[in-house]
Amino acid sequence: MTEPMITTPWGILGFLLALGPLIFVHELGHLLTAKLAGVAVEEFGLGFPPRLLIVGRWRETLLTLNAIPFGGFVRLRGEEDPEIPGSFAAQPWHWRLLILAAGPLMNVALAWGVLILIFLLGTPSSQVRVEDVVAGSPAAQAGLQAGDVILALDGVPVERTEDVRRLAQERKGRTVTLRIQRAQGTQEVSVYVRPDPPPGQGAMGVIIASVPDYSRIQRFGLGEAVVRGTMLFGMLTAQVFGLPARVLLGLVPAQFLQPAGPVRIGAEAGEALRASVEVGSAFMFLTFIALISLAIAFTNLLPIPALDGGRILFVLIEAVRGRRLDPRREQIVHLIGFLFLLGLLIFLSIREIGELSRGAGP
Repeated sequence: MTEPMITTPWGILGFLLALGPLIFVHELGHLLTAKLAGVAVEEFGLGFPPRLLIVGRWRETLLTLNAIPFGGFVRLRGEEDPEIPGSFAAQPWHWRLLILAAGPLMNVALAWGVLILIFLLGTPSSQVRVEDVVAGSPAAQAGLQAGDVILALDGVPVERTEDVRRLAQERKGRTVTLRIQRAQGTQEVSVYVRPDPPPGQGAMGVIIASVPDYSRIQRFGLGEAVVRGTMLFGMLTAQVFGLPARVLLGLVPAQFLQPAGPVRIGAEAGEALRASVEVGSAFMFLTFIALISLAIAFTNLLPIPALDGGRILFVLIEAVRGRRLDPRREQIVHLIGFLFLLGLLIFLSIREIGELSRGAGP
């Protein structure tokens, strides 16, 4: 199996359809909040300079496309000079805090909206698929194969692995009838449920997993879609924002915190888009967008110079001290941080192009 490549049509399209709107929404949050605060916005740019073209103008704001496609920016008047009327630096700390936080908050809001949309458009039902069969086990003797879908156990329909395990637990020491579906059609097989199976094998000697069933799509009304989407939003937000704590506690491997560059994100977006087109459901691609939107919000809130979180940290220090730090010195810190992050993005992109190119080889 080859890894997805951003240089393929799917990878390029996935990059444009996923990262493009997410960056736009993020910067739009900064733009609208700044204008609400009365701060003049000089430029709204997608990508980083050098500038490629001026798309248009909204009042005093230039709308531009730029050459380095790693992100976007909003250039506010007087970011480091509080003496300039209508400047960002001249605003009270709470307005500056809101302007800085508006980008990540827009990404969080977008993720929530996308998850609600997923339930409105429809989610695939679940089905139980056989992933592996232990040699010599009752499942192997019954002829079960990897890829079989278990439809029912003793006539009871099953959709999740928990259903199969619960029904098998109730029938230990007995032979059960599984209705399965495979390429040749539907058939029934008899499998003995061992009361004391060898460690790690399970009662029937089969490894199963719950997987989406795209032949059965469940659609929900607006009210239920909001409830289900909000519940899923809460779960995913807790997972994304709680990841560092889980790594520190040893609950997940440290490599989960390894940063991903735009090349890999674009390639994975293309893979999710391709899979969604193949099954005729936007579920996978929209779920990917929601997750990446939350990841962008989380990353931008990290207290790293040049990121929104780093700028917010300076504002919070000012709020606690009762007086602000020298804006020009702060600007130097953020410039150094920006150069570091840009270098990191270039390094990650070069590395990921190499990794994905090797994965796409013969």
